[in-house]
Amino acid sequence: MRFFIYGSLCLAALAGCDGSGGSTEKDVPLDQVPPAVRATADKALPGVQWKTAKTKTENSQAVYELKGRDSTNREVEVEVTPEARLLEAETEIPLEEVPIVVREALKARLPNFKPEKIESVSKGVGSSGYEFEGRDEANENIEVFISADGTQVTVEEYDG
Repeated sequence: MRFFIYGSLCLAALAGCDGSGGSTEKDVPLDQVPPAVRATADKALPGVQWKTAKTKTENSQAVYELKGRDSTNREVEVEVTPEARLLEAETEIPLEEVPIVVREALKARLPNFKPEKIESVSKGVGSSGYEFEGRDEANENIEVFISADGTQVTVEEYDG
């Protein structure tokens, strides 16, 4: 009887599992990315050699996500709508390239935070800042976004 119950539970678990983890992400060959989307990505981050592309749904909106490396071999990522509107462009950078006002805002808000990954971020039109990924004092993965002028700080947990 235990075997039957255990087996039934395993089958039920597998039936609801398609390997996507509930994600709506789908890999797309680079040559199948619409030309207008690719042009927006190239304009946002010139000189990038794109390596991967996928489609996903974010906030009920379809998005193309392209990842690659720039001419200095830094990781880059863009998110572009199918209508070729830039949502976000990110470039990995070292801490030394983050403006002092942003570093001071990070230290004031999270004095013991040690970033593991830092990105310069442009969101849509005109909004920019810096994104820091790392662990907080409780050893939880967090993501911190600080505006370019250091006045806005947003902290959220992430599954990194």
